[in-house]
Amino acid sequence: VVLLPGLAVDARGMRLGRGGGSYDRVLARLERAGAHPALVVLLYDTEVVARVPAKAHDRPVLAVVTPSGARRFTGS
Repeated sequence: VVLLPGLAVDARGMRLGRGGGSYDRVLARLERAGAHPALVVLLYDTEVVARVPAKAHDRPVLAVVTPSGARRFTGS
């Protein structure tokens, strides 16, 4: 499991980060090494939104954990 920070996550499980790409680079290295950890983002309830922008290199998260509970995304 990799716990990721974020600014928001959408209904597809796409995470909006801070734009630096640090986590994207680490996740790409893990993938090249054959590792496929479960990606989980920790957010507040208000940070789960309808849609965030996503690029081709962005990876969806498996789940979001908020103060009101956890939600697993399908297709992740």
